[in-house]
Amino acid sequence: MRSPNLTRWSNIAAGLILPVLLTAPALGRDDSADAKPDEAEPVSFIRDVAPIISRNCVACHNPKKSEGKYSMTTFASLAKGGEIGGAVEPGAPDESYLFELIGPDGEPRMPYKLDPLPDDEIALIERWISEGGKYDGESPDEDWTFALRRTRVVAIPEAYPVAVPVTAVAFSPDGQRVEASGYHELTAWKMADAALDGRLQGLPERTHDIAFSADGKWMAAACGDPGVYGLVKLWSIAPGEPPKPALDLAESADAIFAVAFSPDGRKLAAAGADRVVRVYETATGEVLVQIEDHADWIYDLAFSPDGKLLATASRDKTTKVFDVEKKESLVTFTAHAAPVHAVAFAADGKSVFSGGADKLIRNWTIEDEAKQTRQIGGFGGAVFALTLSPDGQTLAATGADKVVRLFKTADGAAIRNLEGHKDWVYSLAISPDGKTLASGGWDGELRLWNIEDGKPLQTFLAAPGFKNPGDQASR
Repeated sequence: MRSPNLTRWSNIAAGLILPVLLTAPALGRDDSADAKPDEAEPVSFIRDVAPIISRNCVACHNPKKSEGKYSMTTFASLAKGGEIGGAVEPGAPDESYLFELIGPDGEPRMPYKLDPLPDDEIALIERWISEGGKYDGESPDEDWTFALRRTRVVAIPEAYPVAVPVTAVAFSPDGQRVEASGYHELTAWKMADAALDGRLQGLPERTHDIAFSADGKWMAAACGDPGVYGLVKLWSIAPGEPPKPALDLAESADAIFAVAFSPDGRKLAAAGADRVVRVYETATGEVLVQIEDHADWIYDLAFSPDGKLLATASRDKTTKVFDVEKKESLVTFTAHAAPVHAVAFAADGKSVFSGGADKLIRNWTIEDEAKQTRQIGGFGGAVFALTLSPDGQTLAATGADKVVRLFKTADGAAIRNLEGHKDWVYSLAISPDGKTLASGGWDGELRLWNIEDGKPLQTFLAAPGFKNPGDQASR
């Protein structure tokens, strides 16, 4: 199951910078942001102009917040302009209102109340308009911010200068590797010795969930750049071969937090900050179901064992169950009265487990009405992640109190606590054979545990090449 992006990550998505990066060098750079066209080649909107507008303009000029009735996120609307109009007149910078506003005499000068654009960026926009102000994306009506994100190249360091939060983990179908979230990538680690065993790059900055289909043929990741872009990436898997990129799905203007395959692997569900539940046909990417019934971010989702129902957990303090085939909401559970971070179906498909900011796991039925049958307490903070063992008999849960707890699903009785994490734990996964549990923390630590006796098997930082100064100092 996924790790919900809560509290600290919610603040990040609201516009704050990842604290762990504040005191360290940048993990990577956006090469496209620094690229300048050669004097002999035409200026490209997507490559050269779009990054400037994205950094300085779209925060105030987008479909949700269109100052001056001017939205700039499609080229058609950008060129047309807002209340005054005439934003881009091909071949005529001096007659283009966009160019007038970014100049030193703009009234009001843009970006509004911020530092003016550097002279070289103003000159680049002027040159682009002089050359015809052409759009080199697929369609003037597409959201070019998505096109920009697709074509952006980020240089990921071979060795991380810092460890980043492990917000997603999943075991490979053969149980030999653990996939973990990284910086613009997924990293794979061998179960036997915790050695790095592969990197899948080219993703948005943060991965919030990773899922494998039960038949072992597909892998999906829910990713996003907070407040800017969201994506579900789908790979096909063949034995003995690295995952092959298959489809990009669920593009949105904010992060995607959760993905889940139906038990037969034929459907893939996704949800996130845009509050929309989307269910795709895995092989083709065709949208089968699209439901918007939550009032706030959707942090987690899970299919029922028969694949007919889908449960969701939301920041709007509710958990819902939807009928996928009928495309309708069945029940809404409101007892948490606080943001709900994680959700899982019981093995019989007749009840749901959910955990949230109220520091409780609640087990409730879905027949006729959402009725709570038991609650599990003892947590010292919010519950961030839940997952069931393959046989459905064990429930693992973790969160802000840094402890991984195991319970019997039959009666909620405690089995044991797995202690050792030094920071919040955001992600959990259980191996296909049900013998090993993986847990990922805010401090970048990934732990593997023996479920039978609770003993740790491996503990390491899921950060390729990172050298922990503390470890070196202690030698």
